[in-house]
Amino acid sequence: MKIAVTGGSGAIGAYVCDELIKAGHQVCCLDRRPPKLQAEFHPVDLGNLEDTRKAVAGFDQIVHLAAIPDPFGGDLPETVIGANTVSSYNVFEAARLEGVRRVVYGCSDSSTGFGIHHVKLVPEYVPIDEEHPLWPHETYSLSKHFGERIGANFARAFNLEVISLRYMWVWTKRAEAAARETVARARAGVVAGAIDDFGGHIAVRDVARGCAAAAAYKFPPGTKVPFEAFFLAARNTSYALPTLQLLERYLGVCPPVRDASYYEGNPHASVYDIRKAARLLGWEPKFDWRELEAWEF
Repeated sequence: MKIAVTGGSGAIGAYVCDELIKAGHQVCCLDRRPPKLQAEFHPVDLGNLEDTRKAVAGFDQIVHLAAIPDPFGGDLPETVIGANTVSSYNVFEAARLEGVRRVVYGCSDSSTGFGIHHVKLVPEYVPIDEEHPLWPHETYSLSKHFGERIGANFARAFNLEVISLRYMWVWTKRAEAAARETVARARAGVVAGAIDDFGGHIAVRDVARGCAAAAAYKFPPGTKVPFEAFFLAARNTSYALPTLQLLERYLGVCPPVRDASYYEGNPHASVYDIRKAARLLGWEPKFDWRELEAWEF
């Protein structure tokens, strides 16, 4: 297939392009700067619909990763939400207008309201699955949520195939120092800090594998609304403390456990349920923080 990857020159996008090329796809990086790997490149301004249309014309799919990656880089809140939401709208609208049949959307666990957040929210139940209510309330989280909702509505209105990947904190090169510090604490058995991320994280190569799996997914015949959302996370949290104890320590109460077997089988399992991705995409994480030395950054 011919697949366009927005943000393909970025820390995540480079791995996604590499994974898609290995899977035999013809890949084009759509970005403002050329990629480091050997791939077709087309410069694009995703803030401009006509420019976006020209860039995606002729492709079978789009993997949309381009975004301001968090609210901590000095950008004004209105810039973060504006740039991310407008670029997502332009990608979905360009796909519709140009007849691109599928968009794989790079979402975030922040879209739940439990990732980057301003208030301490208690999940209705754990593990948190794709049916759990979403409560984003800060600029970046809202922008990722809005992108997912645009995609879901385009799937319903125009039958555009959309897959949203809600991945955790991605341990890219930019996050390497923080990741190594996190792992050092976990190896020492130290549970420090606010624990406000639930220990969610994922290897960048696992995200790339998830994008490739989403590109290959086939919706069942007769699907009325071709939209699916999936959580992608490392199998375990990044803390040495068992997950239910971690939640009680942070929240003051452990949320209702909907599926006890989930934590009985693995007491350190992610707060986010990744079984849907395993069931439908055939995706499971390969990387564990206990073997950080084998990770790619």
